[in-house]
This record gives sequence, structure tokens and C-alpha cells, in this order.
Amino acid sequence: MTRDVLHIVSSDTAVDAIMQIRTLAANSKSKHRLLCLNKIGVASTTQLQTWLGDHVQLTIIDNKSTWGSICSLWKKRDLFAAPITVYWDPMQFTNFQATLLLQNQTRGVAVMTLPSSRELRFPTYMGKKLLQGAEYIVVSSTTLASQLGQQVSDITNIDQITPQLVLPASSGSDGFDLREHLCLDSSAQLIGCLGEFKPHFRLKEATWIVDILQKVRTDVHVVLIGDGPQREILRRYRDHMWQRDHVHFLSPWHLSAQVLQQLDCILTLGDHIGQSIGVPLANTFGLANIATHSVCHMELANLANHDGMMLGGPDAGSLAKQVLFALTTKQRVSPPTRSQDAPDDQQQLTQYQNQFNSILNS
Repeated sequence: MTRDVLHIVSSDTAVDAIMQIRTLAANSKSKHRLLCLNKIGVASTTQLQTWLGDHVQLTIIDNKSTWGSICSLWKKRDLFAAPITVYWDPMQFTNFQATLLLQNQTRGVAVMTLPSSRELRFPTYMGKKLLQGAEYIVVSSTTLASQLGQQVSDITNIDQITPQLVLPASSGSDGFDLREHLCLDSSAQLIGCLGEFKPHFRLKEATWIVDILQKVRTDVHVVLIGDGPQREILRRYRDHMWQRDHVHFLSPWHLSAQVLQQLDCILTLGDHIGQSIGVPLANTFGLANIATHSVCHMELANLANHDGMMLGGPDAGSLAKQVLFALTTKQRVSPPTRSQDAPDDQQQLTQYQNQFNSILNS
């Protein structure tokens, strides 16, 4: 049995959530609609819709006024006719938005991707109500499941589902040369940082790290792949550190398998609770993944299928040392040797889709 599904995210820069929604819709027989409650990103609605493909129908509320956005959301209430609503990171919704969404009488599923420790420690009142009213709660790691259960009372049915992602094969019919797009030499080494531009993703440290690496390698560049409310702050910080030529920005809706294959490694800086999209992408494309020494990353590093994860930090110098090692060895991470019963990448993707769909269609 398949049902129409409405996905709701806080904004059009909720990169982790939107990428998972695209993956869920890719092989689904259900009709998937995506409602973004705020327009923050620089990318156009058309660009995001093109990246999502034909499997997801996109709606974005583009109104900077609080009451104007609430009015716009009310006008979109016909979307709530879908029998299932999935709230992605509901504690990021404003209390006004959450109050209106609580009037929705359809089945609710809540998903927590990468909340900060502050979000879990001090959840918003109405966001907590959405969690408590959900039939199921899906989280991206066992650590997040444990902490969420401790911080928010009266919630049940917490399912841990490891994120898997399906990217477009390419960014365009003519291909996309990332170094050419960034006006770099073919010898430039590229470090990718993926995610939403928010404080707990600690992306300012990428500028520090590339500044340290400049002392030993002049052809190293960081590519911040994402968007979010801290976009201009990160740009100003980069310019202040005199790293305009070595820290670059790329819209997440340029992201494709072709682009990932042009990176030399992935750097995951956040101290968020949960599994970043950088982890499964690095694993799939055989890239070294340098990550902070957080509880969630330690959990992932102990898994047999994450041999390419290198933990460093918490300071920028330790992370820079790990990045330099990954760049100096200049080798892709070999796919880990799997036991006969261990699932391959396609099987993990199918398992992820089946687990999620079983919740949506139960």
C-alpha cells in the first residue's frame, strides 16, 4: 500500500533533510511533496526543483515577515490533505509555525537529522509537542536516540535508521568540472565540507585549517558545499583571514556523483548529535573522511564499514594534521572487506528505503 507523503523542513537550506527526502522518493510509488517553511538559500526554487527531480513536488514559503509567513502557510493548508506528514527536525520550527502545524490531523512522523546539543538540552516547547504527538520518531544514530529519549519525555517508537543518499549522476548534460568552475588549476587539491551553514557545524574552522595548511601546501582549497543563515558570516570571516582564494562556496544543489568524485577528501567539523551526510557519501565514493572526535563520530568510526574515517581535533591544528596526511597519501580509501553476510552499498540503500517506507505505510 502506498500513500502520498508531505515532508516539512524548516527552510530550503536544510541540506541533510532534503537530500534524504530525494533518496526516499527516488524509488517510491508514493507522491512526495516537500514544503520549506522559509526561503533562506541563494539558489532559486527552479534550481532546487531540478535537483530534486520529478519524484518530489516542491513548495517554498518566501515571506520574511513572521505574520506573513504564517499567513502563507495557512494558505498552503491544502497540502495537509496528504495522509502522512513527516516533520524533519521539528525543534527548528518557530513556535508560530509549530502551533499551526499541530492543527494537522494526519499521521505524523518526526525525523531528527543533526540537532545541536543545545537543541536537545533546551527543546522549544511547541517543537517538543510535535515530537510527542508523532506516531514514530526516526533518528540518524543510536547516540541521538539515547539522548533524545533522555531529554524529551513521553515519546515512544524511536527508530534508528542510518541515512543513505542517492545523488544525481551529474550536474548537467555537459558535465561539471569543479576545478574549472572555481577557476583553479587541475593540480589543486580539494577538501569538501558538506552541510547547512549553522553555528554547530563549525564551518569557520575550515578557514583556520586551510590557513594552517598553506604553510606546507599552497595548492590546498576548501569547498564549503551548502547554504544557510551563516552564509554571509562565513564569507566575511574568510575575507578577514585573507583566504578568499582558498575557501570557496558551492551550492548544495550542484552536488552530484560527478562532483563528489572530484574531491580529494571530506572534512566533517560539526559537534552535532547524529550522522552527517558527509559520512555515507565519503564511504560510498571511497574518500577519506576527517571528522571531529565527537561521541557520534566515535560511534561511526567503530563500525566495520567506516574504515575511511579519521578522527582528529578538537582543535584546528589536529584536524589539519589529519587532512594533510590524507592529501599526502593521495589514495582513495579501498572499500572495506565485507563478510559474506554484510550488505553492499546498494543493499544498504534498499534497506534504508524499506525501513523508512515501512514506517510511512504502516
